[in-house]
Amino acid sequence: MSSGNIRVLGSGREVGRAAILVESSGGSILLDYGVNFDERDNPIFPEHVRPRDLSALILTHSHLDHVGAAPMLYISSGPPLYATSLTLDVSRLLLYDMIKLSGPNLPFDESIVAEMIARGTHLNYGEIVEVSDFKFKLLPSGHIPGSASVLIEARDKTILYTSDVNVMETKLMRPAELRDLEANIVIIESTYGSTNHPPRVETESRFYESIREVVEGNGVVLIPAFSVSRGQEILCILAERDPGWPIWVDGMIRDVAELYLQNPGYIRMYGLLVKAMREFNIVRGWHDRKMAYKESGVIIASSGMLKGGPSLYYLRKIADNPRNALFLVSFQGRGTPGRQILETGFALQEEIPIRARVEWFDFSSHIDQRGILELLKNMKNIEKVILVHGVPKAQSILASKITEEFGFEVLNPGVGESISF
Repeated sequence: MSSGNIRVLGSGREVGRAAILVESSGGSILLDYGVNFDERDNPIFPEHVRPRDLSALILTHSHLDHVGAAPMLYISSGPPLYATSLTLDVSRLLLYDMIKLSGPNLPFDESIVAEMIARGTHLNYGEIVEVSDFKFKLLPSGHIPGSASVLIEARDKTILYTSDVNVMETKLMRPAELRDLEANIVIIESTYGSTNHPPRVETESRFYESIREVVEGNGVVLIPAFSVSRGQEILCILAERDPGWPIWVDGMIRDVAELYLQNPGYIRMYGLLVKAMREFNIVRGWHDRKMAYKESGVIIASSGMLKGGPSLYYLRKIADNPRNALFLVSFQGRGTPGRQILETGFALQEEIPIRARVEWFDFSSHIDQRGILELLKNMKNIEKVILVHGVPKAQSILASKITEEFGFEVLNPGVGESISF
């Protein structure tokens, strides 16, 4: 192949809506096809691509900002689909839930999702696949269970798409396995391109001690958490400490945890998740839900940004008591109740004044600036770095750092832009 193109259909100078098209004269591979939501929860899709033009779709992990638009490609037939088995299982769960919440605004239904998942080929890490002009394999990305980076050989060029990636060890995940790779073009996320996360051991310790203070003061700690990975990570952190407090688990966190339990090979500290699901109180209905906040203890519930789900119900019950606490452990998007509480002390949309203690803890599963520089330092033959999945300010800071340290050409294309190789 003498030349090819990388087209950014989504995640260009924005976080989320991931969709990267790698084109050659013989075919094209689509890397993710995700969705973002506006402040009214209307879906924002990536730029259109014709399904019949695709040689393959690779889904790197199950978060909706990477898979939420994928069923659109399967309304009539659709391309071959590749992902890890766990990514497909969790994607089905999240897509069905998205249809429940946003169905009238979506061009597909559950039957299309089922058809898409049925067409999927389950890949193991390191397994080589050949389609049209390409060879590719999935590598562990360290982000969430089942997540992957993609290494693509396009004849005379090697392209690495990190997707969402993490090099920090957590309870659920080992770090990404991307050291010593040879890649001419690196397409890398830049979500935290301008900042660094605190050491995880320090965050875990501060988190646990903060919970202990509240519970021993006869308060209830509400921990809203993302259903996929973050909720289960918090379960494992508490299970490891074995505190002896009442701990309740509610929402889709439990459903995803059950899928994780069926896939032990993807979980770093599997025994902790088994222990948490065996020993903690799993909310099965309204009777349990009403009991959970009546005594001092911990409630871990979706959704992580308090946009809905049981976490919003519990917030209404515990917010007015200063003995209680709201501990946020997930990213809080602009305009969400969680973000409003952090900025104003008031959940504006729900008109809930917050008298409970409020704190945010950095349990991010995304790589930070320090990690990105270290990752690039340990790769070989890099010619070009393409920044995606980040905002322009952070990307500009990161690009300057990369150029200063390594001298690589760094690009941060917007949605709709193409880069030739």
